[in-house]
Amino acid sequence: MFERRDVWKLSEENPWHPIIEWYARAVTAMQGRDLTDPTSLRYLAAIHGVNRRELPRRRWPRGATWNECQHDSWFFLPWHRIYLHYFESVVRRTIADLGGPSDWALPYWDYSDPERENVRRLPPAFRERQMPSGDPNPLFVSERAPGINQGGELDPLFVDIDDAMAIRHFSRPTVDLDPDPANEFVSSGFGGPRSGWNHSEGALGRLEITPHGQVHVGVGGIDPPGWMSLFETAGLDPIFYLHHANIDRLWEAWLGLGDGRKNPGVRWRSMWFKVGGGAYAVTLSVREVLDTTQPPLTYRYSNISVPAPIPAPVLAASPNPESRSAEEEPVPQDSFPEMVGASEDRLPLAATPTEVEVAVEAPAGPALMAESAEGARPRKVYLKVENVRGEKLAAPGYLVHVNLPPRADPTEYEDRRAGQVTMFGVREASEGDEEHSGSGLTFSFDITGVVQRLQETGEWDPDRLRVTFTPVGAGAAQGGDVSAGRVSLFYA
Repeated sequence: MFERRDVWKLSEENPWHPIIEWYARAVTAMQGRDLTDPTSLRYLAAIHGVNRRELPRRRWPRGATWNECQHDSWFFLPWHRIYLHYFESVVRRTIADLGGPSDWALPYWDYSDPERENVRRLPPAFRERQMPSGDPNPLFVSERAPGINQGGELDPLFVDIDDAMAIRHFSRPTVDLDPDPANEFVSSGFGGPRSGWNHSEGALGRLEITPHGQVHVGVGGIDPPGWMSLFETAGLDPIFYLHHANIDRLWEAWLGLGDGRKNPGVRWRSMWFKVGGGAYAVTLSVREVLDTTQPPLTYRYSNISVPAPIPAPVLAASPNPESRSAEEEPVPQDSFPEMVGASEDRLPLAATPTEVEVAVEAPAGPALMAESAEGARPRKVYLKVENVRGEKLAAPGYLVHVNLPPRADPTEYEDRRAGQVTMFGVREASEGDEEHSGSGLTFSFDITGVVQRLQETGEWDPDRLRVTFTPVGAGAAQGGDVSAGRVSLFYA
């Protein structure tokens, strides 16, 4: 049984703890291997993403499973688990060949622990230019956000896990009673929306937004984008794998919270993925990697505890700004979301806050019937931000608030926050190819609790909705061309 340990706890024992130093030595060896070698770092990074303009498919090694990371999909978590398993096994074999321990396991970077200082900084060994031996340090990457390599901290909002952990359903199907596909509602849940094989483009699960996407762009930066900020280069930064080990750990932690949290069923479990190449390739189904303590994975995390999320009834009843509505309840099976309002023009997502007003109509279809039916559930309210596209980012991410007072400080209105929008993956989802239309990313939020509190205080206007997008971590960035195609409201 291999044990994945917290890299900051290792660093507190010794900044160059043997687990970290052996990782660095293995990465050096893997960096020196040819691109066509399935155990080279460049080959491994290409599995996650490739710039096909620079390296067209005709130049790929035979059988290479490159450019296949699953995003915006309910396969996001299991695919990355298989990918980490392959990477970890390559590193472990490399370490053994170098004379190191045969039981080495990948550490994880728990940047969300509220009880410990420094964890939002890169671990010390990833900021040093040299190893203790005096050799160049392969864990140091210059292509990162300004200040990160000097000990700068990630924004606390980038590592917030409350929104994701409070959701009790892994995924829900797209609900669509309208013949126009643009009017469908996607409830993406904790792990992502139900989908087929999907490299990019579509709706994101809550864990994939925050902390996953925000940490990517927080480490990589936006101007210019560093390695962690792009699919095609993220795997070249050795911190990538510790970040994803933590995302994998949070999946285990989410299941451990119970209260109805569970993995999807047969259709999801039957999907399989091939990762790697040559004699080292692995082909595994989702079903085979659900229990990490069993073969072929045989690993566990040293700690999967996380702070329990605030129960939804408390959030819904409390006007306390410290208790915002984080929980997204499942869409009831017999209730069908109906779009009751949508913006008309594209909305820029800039380096300064932007706002859009949406005219809201009374429900006329399924939501009206649910509202008028005797003994019906309280109405659910959902916000959808669609077709976020662009090439040049003005900020790593955005806070999304509902009905902020004019010129208000968003940090003083946490009770009106719908969630976050991440810019990680926006560039890739904006590029059309034979597999994707380039329609961008979509985000959906359950704002039922927010609306309930606004109704209680007399600040909810049933005819008009105002949505504000506030940049996080924009720094000195200017310009940018990212915009949202539509902001829409759904009742169920």
